[in-house]
Amino acid sequence: MSPSESEGPDTIDAPPPRAPSRRHVTRIAVVQTLYQADLTGKTIPLAAREMRKHYLGRAVDGETPVAADPKFFDTVIEAVNANGPTLIEMLQSALKNRPLERMELVLQAILVAGAAELFAVHEAPPKVIISEYVEIAEHFFGRPEASVVNATLDKIGHLVRPDEF
Repeated sequence: MSPSESEGPDTIDAPPPRAPSRRHVTRIAVVQTLYQADLTGKTIPLAAREMRKHYLGRAVDGETPVAADPKFFDTVIEAVNANGPTLIEMLQSALKNRPLERMELVLQAILVAGAAELFAVHEAPPKVIISEYVEIAEHFFGRPEASVVNATLDKIGHLVRPDEF
């Protein structure tokens, strides 16, 4: 008896994991850049230059080729750099009594990148942007932090792009 016959008709094979999109990989690179800048005290433009020089176009985790979009990467990084204080203010307001600066650096980077894209980069619908950063948060942390990302970016999305919901 073959393995497929012994499994029975109710067994469904899980689909293979999908390859990350170019935009998704780029968003991860933005988060990594913001994290690196925070961790080392480097400026965001310097950390972005280092990301472009050493990592974009190379392997992530030794397996997935990074097919990041350099133009989109620069657009989001520029949005963060140009709007930093406004983004922090919006995030802090959306988080209410939870201080942003007390959160994990990676979680801060995810929130800042997502807020920047919602606020200043109108290349994707807000729901897509929010979903992408929730997925990134789930990858790094798990459901509780991903829920924080979802709720926070949803509030910001409704604030800065209300007509798109």
